[in-house]
Amino acid sequence: MLSDIPERPSKDGADYAETNLNKGLSYPHMVVDRSANSSLDVTEDSAGLISGVGTRQVRNSGNTVVRTTRRGSHIVRKEGTRYAEVVYDAGDQVADVAHDETIAYGGFIDNGVQRTLHTGGTLICGTFKTYSNSIDSATRGIFGGLLRCTVRDTKNYMVGSLNDQYPAAGLPGAGWRGPRPQLPAYQAEETSGKGVYTASK
Repeated sequence: MLSDIPERPSKDGADYAETNLNKGLSYPHMVVDRSANSSLDVTEDSAGLISGVGTRQVRNSGNTVVRTTRRGSHIVRKEGTRYAEVVYDAGDQVADVAHDETIAYGGFIDNGVQRTLHTGGTLICGTFKTYSNSIDSATRGIFGGLLRCTVRDTKNYMVGSLNDQYPAAGLPGAGWRGPRPQLPAYQAEETSGKGVYTASK
């Protein structure tokens, strides 16, 4: 009967063939895959080896350069600071000496100037005092002698002489400080025939 005949009699063969063909092709594919993976593994490992070694050496070299540069700069700075400190200390000491000596010599000069001017002032004072004493002595001598003088009223034309009104004064001319006295009236008389008139009391 037709119902006993399979609908696709080739399906079993195709399935069998597909299964065995895939199984057979899986072997060369596995070889190729393993070879590809192995080559990629080799490439990756080689690249890793090269990059690992290269980067490590570059890093080590960079670290060495940076470390040596830092230490070299530190050494230069440390030694330079020592020498600079010596120079600075010497400069400070020189400045201190100059400062102290300047003040000391300033005081020495000021003292010399003061003493010299004091000596000169003493000499000038002595000269002035000697001059003053000389003038004072001369003045006292002259006027002391003049005060002993008395002007006598012996002339008939010396009417109302001040010697009659004022006693001897302290200094010459001191009697003129007072008010003038009221003199008595007088009349002029001709004492000669030449028109010469004199006053009489």
